[in-house]
Amino acid sequence: MVKGGQTVSATDFAALTGVSRERLRTWERRHGFPRPVRAHGGSRRYAVDDVARVVAVRRAVESGVPIPSAIDATDLPQDAGITPGAQASLAEHAPVAVVALSGPEPLRVEFVNAAVRHRPGAPSPGDDLLQLAPWFADEPGCRTLKRLFTEDLVAAGCEHPDWTAGLRSGAHSIAYRLPHEEGERPLVALIGIDTARERRTRQLLADAERDRESLRERSDRDARFAEALAAITDIFRLSSGMAAIADATAVLVRRLSAVDVAIAPSMAGALVLGRSARGLLGPEMVTVTRFDDLAEALRDGDIAWLDAETARAFGAPTGLALLAVPMLAAGESLGALLVVVDEQADLSDTQRRLLRGVSATIAFALLRERLVGDLRDPGGEPPA
Repeated sequence: MVKGGQTVSATDFAALTGVSRERLRTWERRHGFPRPVRAHGGSRRYAVDDVARVVAVRRAVESGVPIPSAIDATDLPQDAGITPGAQASLAEHAPVAVVALSGPEPLRVEFVNAAVRHRPGAPSPGDDLLQLAPWFADEPGCRTLKRLFTEDLVAAGCEHPDWTAGLRSGAHSIAYRLPHEEGERPLVALIGIDTARERRTRQLLADAERDRESLRERSDRDARFAEALAAITDIFRLSSGMAAIADATAVLVRRLSAVDVAIAPSMAGALVLGRSARGLLGPEMVTVTRFDDLAEALRDGDIAWLDAETARAFGAPTGLALLAVPMLAAGESLGALLVVVDEQADLSDTQRRLLRGVSATIAFALLRERLVGDLRDPGGEPPA
């Protein structure tokens, strides 16, 4: 619970943490984390103080840690500063090449970080740089390195062999003298300067990470849609009637992380909307031909996001998205399943297929209720 702390919208929180709104709702539903507060109108807001925890969980999960363990391990300390372990990791995990050389004779490699170590042909601690790259002995960069050992020069730009590309020429670093520790060799550190190639590499990695996250989110949504269909099928297998249909809408709200869900049966060219699962929609009677997007979706049997004007006609709150899923049974259009969500999103073929399965299951239940009603005797009981 937020007690006087600053909060931000779900969209801003997703941008700050790198965790999509869909995934935030999935974590909240499955693990109770993070816990948003509800603003006026029911929209989610998140505590700014939770940003670091969510980022820590995301990074742990990306490293293969199970989500519950990642959440349990993120009670972050409030004191400023970093741990000795983090200090030691600064160079090791830098996204650019970091190398330390002792010298001036020989110029020996004493340390390489992960960005160098994992590249084929890269130098290793103990290697003599000029034995690996003899051509470098006559280069200005070599003279610059030796001056850092022998003169008052503290730091300088330096061109040197590319540690990550077979020790070819053309790499650039900021080279600087490290404080000398008693009994140890004098050291010069080289920190790779950002190059166009490195920027391209990072961009490719970032694109791959976004693609991976998109696939992960889509997989999660597919799973939720499949769970929704299974739950709806179980409801109508065990019970029937309008109470079962109402239960189905409540299940869809939970399973799809929807804001609201309603059934809108067709009647005389209109969709008749009773009370929705959470009471945000209707009750309204909406004439289908007044709205081209709605008429087209029902005519073609296509799942469609409705325009803002159409959504308002059903009573959808401003700023939310309304999805219409036509309900078809035995070749007959019986109306539409209406789903209100925080924001519009592209639906995969799998999600569309599962939504059609959900709407068809509800449509058959409606059709059954209609047939039972037609067969009732004047006393209100079905015939024996």
